[in-house]
Amino acid sequence: MKIQKTSLYSFIIYTMIFAYMLGPSLSHIIGIPRIDNPLTAVFWAVAVLTLFLERKNFPVKYFPFLAMLALMASWPILHFFITPLTSAARYADLMFFMVLPCLAYYSYLIVSRHPDSLGFIRRLLWIIVPLTGLPPLIELFTGFQFTSSSELMAVEVGITKGLFFNPNNLGTFALCMTPAVLFFFNLQARSPKDVLSGWFLFVLLGFTVFASASRTAILCFTILTAFYFIYRGNILSVMVAVILSTVAILSIPEQWVKEFLLSMHGNPFLENISSRLYLFLFELESDNSVSYRQEIYNYFWQNPPFLVTGYGPKNFIGYFGGKLTNELAFENPHSFLIELYLSFGLVSFAAFVCYVGTYVAGLVSDGRLNNRQRFFALSAMALFLIGGFIPSSVFRMPLIWLPCFLIFTYVSCTAREPATHRITRKIPATV
Repeated sequence: MKIQKTSLYSFIIYTMIFAYMLGPSLSHIIGIPRIDNPLTAVFWAVAVLTLFLERKNFPVKYFPFLAMLALMASWPILHFFITPLTSAARYADLMFFMVLPCLAYYSYLIVSRHPDSLGFIRRLLWIIVPLTGLPPLIELFTGFQFTSSSELMAVEVGITKGLFFNPNNLGTFALCMTPAVLFFFNLQARSPKDVLSGWFLFVLLGFTVFASASRTAILCFTILTAFYFIYRGNILSVMVAVILSTVAILSIPEQWVKEFLLSMHGNPFLENISSRLYLFLFELESDNSVSYRQEIYNYFWQNPPFLVTGYGPKNFIGYFGGKLTNELAFENPHSFLIELYLSFGLVSFAAFVCYVGTYVAGLVSDGRLNNRQRFFALSAMALFLIGGFIPSSVFRMPLIWLPCFLIFTYVSCTAREPATHRITRKIPATV
């Protein structure tokens, strides 16, 4: 029986999704070694072999997008030779980052050839989103933890992190998935069932974002939700709605908000969320997390180094050492843009900027998208850029790039009719 190439490539993608999502949890629960680390090397090798076998069908239209990703992720190969990878964490960061063009390439091979590319993407999201949102629910109701953690990150103190090691990672990942759900379900709906499915996944992601207690993720999710209901392709109506909403929010007495947040104390889960929001709204100067990040960003802004190859992953003590009041930035500067530049230098950073530019230009110039679809497709990249400032690092989260890969591939490499706003329903013909 002949195996279709698309089926084989789909199997590879599904395997990597399960490996990246479940690898840390299986290691913690069953005690087996992390499966995502060795499979990353296998995945990279198989992708190179696939590129060789598919060389006659090289994606010319997709080339600029893929080329920038490939340059960004292949330049760090130099660090296998010039930087001592003295820890497993540095090696893993490097391998997980290098796998990004492989994910984008397989996304292209499947989406551009699949007879039902939209259906494939939706099935993919039906796997990723429940794996993101259901574990925190189980944690909340059972107290069962899926990954190892310190006492400060335990569910007993109100922390939910699902399949991730940190609630910020959980919140960022869920946030970056939301535009993809809106774009591929709600804004590409073929039936009311598609819309209901989209809202179910969207609400599940919303719960996950709030459960993570990440202030930036919660704010971004709230704004995205508001824009979904407000934005109808008319910029004037959006401005009026934003102004009225801002006035309504600012008219709420500050004391009411304080009392509401303080009233949540008593339940560890709600207290964790309310206390972090209280610090963010009313005592930001007392939040050590914010002050540490500001110190890192200010130092980098005032003292930018000129780097061609970078220092390598998690190897920034030579740059930050003795300059900051804490050691937080020696391995994780809490900014993807800063970490990318310090780790791999100007070449990878410039390639990333070109990758973003290619994504934006491709979506802006596509005449088959209506304004609403284009807005939320662009918001996927905007949220990724903002999300890069939330966790300590996104190098170990390759799937966080997948929404942009899927949206760009679907828009640029599939034959579609011009967008419409209406969902049509077939009416049986009468004789």
